[in-house]
This record gives sequence, structure tokens and C-alpha cells, in this order.
Amino acid sequence: MMLGAWVTAVTALVLVVPGALVGRRMTLPWPVAIAAGPPITLAIVGVFTVVYSVVGFEWNVWTALLALVITLLAGWAYAAALRSRRLRGLAGPTRDDDEPLDRRGTLALAAGAVLGGAIIAITCIRPLVITAAEGLDSIPQVWDSLWHASSLRWIHETGIGSALRMGELMNYDTHGFNYYPNTWHALGAILFPITGANPVELYNTYSPAVLAVTIPFGVASLAYWFARHRLAPDRAAFLAGTAAAISGLFPSLPYVEVELTSVPNAVGVSIAPIAAILVISAVRDRRRVLPAAIAVSGVTATHPSGLILAGVIVVLWWLCEGLWRPAYGRLRDLATLAVTGALTLVLIAPVVLGTIAVADTNTLPFFDFREETVGVLDGLAQAAFNGTVPLGEVSYPVWGLIVATIAGLGVLAWLRCWAGLATWAAFVLVTANAVVSLGPLSYPLGAIGGYFYNSPHRLTFVVALFSAAVAGIALGMLALGVAALVSRWTSSEPAPMRQPSRRWVIPATAAVLMVLVAGAAVWRYPTNAQIATKHRDGKLVGADDLAAYHWLEQQPGARDSLILNNLDQGTGWIYPVTGLTPMFAFYRANDFSQRQRDLFWGVSQIGADPYIDGIVRDLNVHYVIDSPPSYWPFQNGVPDPDHGVQGDPFLALRRQGAPGLTPVFRQGNVTVFEVNEKVYPEPTG
Repeated sequence: MMLGAWVTAVTALVLVVPGALVGRRMTLPWPVAIAAGPPITLAIVGVFTVVYSVVGFEWNVWTALLALVITLLAGWAYAAALRSRRLRGLAGPTRDDDEPLDRRGTLALAAGAVLGGAIIAITCIRPLVITAAEGLDSIPQVWDSLWHASSLRWIHETGIGSALRMGELMNYDTHGFNYYPNTWHALGAILFPITGANPVELYNTYSPAVLAVTIPFGVASLAYWFARHRLAPDRAAFLAGTAAAISGLFPSLPYVEVELTSVPNAVGVSIAPIAAILVISAVRDRRRVLPAAIAVSGVTATHPSGLILAGVIVVLWWLCEGLWRPAYGRLRDLATLAVTGALTLVLIAPVVLGTIAVADTNTLPFFDFREETVGVLDGLAQAAFNGTVPLGEVSYPVWGLIVATIAGLGVLAWLRCWAGLATWAAFVLVTANAVVSLGPLSYPLGAIGGYFYNSPHRLTFVVALFSAAVAGIALGMLALGVAALVSRWTSSEPAPMRQPSRRWVIPATAAVLMVLVAGAAVWRYPTNAQIATKHRDGKLVGADDLAAYHWLEQQPGARDSLILNNLDQGTGWIYPVTGLTPMFAFYRANDFSQRQRDLFWGVSQIGADPYIDGIVRDLNVHYVIDSPPSYWPFQNGVPDPDHGVQGDPFLALRRQGAPGLTPVFRQGNVTVFEVNEKVYPEPTG
């Protein structure tokens, strides 16, 4: 547990502090700079990993510090330019900036964020330490976790953090081009020397640690923005702190995303509201145009789905509020948004180019998760109140959260935050459409949902961000009402003398509220912990696999050769666990080479087919690992391509062996073969 706490603390500092320093250097007030810290930090990582790759620099702790220094200098130059006579007028007046928060508001906001983050981190990490057979070395049995753990190790070992070079990990033979938004991985990779964790331990702790920061920050930013429509900054901060605290209670926020290993998507989406609100604030304070563009680029580099959420928030704000209550005139306000968008496009150019380049091979947006047994009303209810798969099976409905959400939506209407209501409603429809077809709306809603792979749990995460924000506002307003009553009941002095005694009522109320939220977290712990640590049963990669990996890493020449593995069995885990090189590090690639395909399907002909033997020698394959069954049902059994059955190419090897392979290790279902003298003849004389 100490390692988990250490990784969480280091992650929070590395994620928040660099971006906060840069934001402050670029004239943002400290509370805004701290809130914008995560997206700005990730923007620095996203830009500099690509630049370093071009100029030949490795990505590591020291070059990351260099990137921070360069960015701080750029921020200083930006601030100096804004103070110049020529640009002072362009920046515009700043009279609409928020008043500074007082001590009570700051403490309430900070306490809520810390409590929410602690709830998330403890609920995700503690069960692994206490109950998982391998502890923090426990391997998630979900496909994407293999890619994330491999990416963390690969970036650390090679120093290649560019999102445009991930094909070098994905395809051993061709190293062909492949774009993948790996900013989250690149940031995590620099934690290896700081934390001392191995790749599996770091993956298991870093994943929830990042969400323990970004989710409370994102929810608090939304709640503060909502509340500032009618309330003073300190009241808004109190409500934002409440929302941040209860964000850790929503199972669809951190826990499902950790379970299904879609953490980069969750990180990008959870910081999207911060960037969107910063863009909106730039309309009134044009000094924030560049910081806002940087924040949006950080969201996009983390996961493009976050850009969609940020864009929807800003567009709906403009249509519902900004268009009707302009700051300096509709055209001037729109021009500010356009300039922010143009700067963002420059910063996210690698993302745009990479996405276009892989568009032909990326079929994920066309996934369909709809269920024929779900009706429209049921689909809408699931979408609105966090009941989509897999939550419908274990944690739906949670009536306390539903009631708080409904009450919060009412408060949101009273606050006249029409953009917040519109965004919540829009994503409820998009989520419902991913569960059941909504008729004529299906195509436009599906187009938006496609950026989230039309996956109900990913879209539910978006809705839950807004639900947590409004639920926190409802509970915070209730607490403020109770504080007002307590203050009235306990003070009999005349009104002018009542203020000193009232000074302690709100802090005391905040403390009681935080204790109640912590109690609710204890009550929700068993269910949420079960969700977060699901799929750890060793079904895909278990004790026998790990024994084979560790045996194999001790064999002479294993580190200098290629391990032929069945990509469908998940044996790519041999790389993050041991550092050995498998032919297939992941279950998909941009384009497997012909000789990779021939060797994969011809494994049982090693030693019998000179062509296959030539490939083995060319690729320097000395070991083959087989660990049935394969992940998906269609990947098992006898191959039958004429009837669309992929089957298992290693089945023939398992049944009859191969002349060129000798079994050298067998435990359970796992077998390791060594390529023998039929392929690598002993040298003569």
C-alpha cells in the first residue's frame, strides 16, 4: 500500500505542478492555474515528445525538465508581450475576472478535491494489495491493459514518446507508421526512476492515481462554473469542493474505466471541462487565449474524445448563453473563440495528421453495443442515471446518487446555467443511442458517439461528470441552508454582533459534510472496489503464464532473440513483465508483414518447410510460447476460413508438434518450445 500511496502522491505532483507553474506564468490566477495544471502539463508532454522525436532527443526525466524550463520561458515571454503597449489594448479589459477566493473558500475546495482523490485511489488500489494473488503485480485480464503496460515500459526503455511512432512498438517486423494518443503513457513513463515501481505495479497504481486527480478537478470545475452563474466565488468554491468530494462515489466515473482499462480516454474526458471553461473565460479575458488553447491541446493529445466534449460544451455555451449575453459584442467574442481554435489547431497538428493517417484502419467508431431487449425509455433511464453496461449488472440503481442528481438539475435550472443543462441532456441522448436506436436521431447522435466508439460505458462517464457536479451542488446548497439555520438558531445577538459567531458555522458545516461523504465512501467501498478490481482472475494470463515468462527470461540468448507468440492468447504480457521481445506485443497492428502472417499460421511447419525455417532464422526466433485458450471464442478451434472461422493456428502444434521445435517447459496449459537443430544446424568443423 505504501508503493500505491507513493505513486499517487508523485503522480499528483507531476501532473499538476508543471502545468500550474506555466499557467501562472501566463497570467492565470493561482486557483485557475492549479485547475488548469493537468491539461497544460499533458500539453507540454504531447508537444515535446513529438518534437524530441524529430530532433533525436530521448524522453526521460531530464528532458521533461528541459521541456518545462522552455515552456516557462515561453510563458514569461507571453506575459511580457501582454504587458507591452502594443498588445495591452488587444488583451482587452480584465474587469470581469473573478474575485480572489478567501481562505474558507479555498480550504473547502481543496479539502473536497483531496477527499475525492483519496476515495478514488484507495478504492482502486487497496483491494489489489489486500486480496489479489499477485498484489500490485496483478495483471488485468482485459485486452487494452496489455497495450498500456507495454507502452509505459517501451517509452521508458527507448525514450520514444512520440504519438506518431507507436507503430514501432505495435509491429516488431515493419515498425510501420501508427498513431496512438500516448501522452498519458509518456507522462507515466518518467515515473519509473522516481517511484521504483516495475511496469505492472506502475500501471496498476498510476492508472487510478491520474484519475484521482483529474476527476475531482474536472467535476469541481464544472460545479464552480455552474454556481458562478448566480453565486459569489466563495459560495461557488464551497459547492465545487462538495462536488469534487462526491465524485469518488459515482461508480461510472473512475471504477468502470479502471475495470475496462480505458483510462487514457477517461483522463482526456475528465479534463475536457477544465479546458472548455478556460476557453469560455477567454472571451472576457483575452489574456487567457493562449493558455486555453494549450489546455485544449493537452486534452486532445491525451485522447481525442476529450476534444469532442470540450467542443460541445463551448458550442452549446455560445448558443445558449454567449450569443445572448456577449461580453464585448457577438463578433468580437466569436473572433476570440476563433483565434483560440486556430491556435489549438496548430498545437494539435500531430494529432490531426496521425488520426487522418490511420483513419482507414481504425474501425472502432463503428462498434455496436446495442441490446435488442432494451426499450427506449429504459435506455434513456440508463443513460441519465448511470445504469449502462456493465453497471446495470452490479451497481444500478444507486438511489442516493439519482436523487441528488435530479435535485442538482433543478438547482442548475435555478442557476440559469442553460449550457450545462443542454450538454448533460445532449450526452444523455448520445449515450441512450448507444444502448438503443433513437430513430431519426440515431445518425447524428451516433456521429458524436463514434468518437467514444459508441461505447455505453465511455459515454456514461461523460454524463456522470455532469451528474456528479450537479449532485455536489445540490448537497452543497443543502449544507449552506443548514448552516444558515444553525447560525440563526445559535446567535441571539443583534445582527451587527452576529458575524464573528457565524464565521465558524460554514467551516464546521463543511467538515461535517466531508465526514458524511467519507462515510458514504466506506459504505460504497465494497461495490466500487469490486468493480475497479474485476477481471483479475488469471483467466488470460495466470500463474502458469508468469512462471513460463520468468523461466524463459533466465534462458541463454532469450533477451537477444525474438519470442514467437500467439497474439490472440495475450502472451504479449511477456514484454511488460520481463522485458523479453514477443513478435506480437498487442492483438492488432497497423499492418502485419507477410512473413509475420506466414510464420504465425505456419508455426506447426517449423522444421518441415524451408520457407518457414528461413523466416525463423531471419527474425532470429529461438523460442515459441503457447498458452491456450485464446481471448475470443472465434479464435479457438480448427481454422475454417471458408466459413469465416479464424480458429487457432497453434492448435496443430499443440496436437502433433513441429519437427523444428522441442518442448522445454510445460506448466498447466502453457508450453515453451525451443527452436532446435533442424532450423539452426550446429556449425561443422
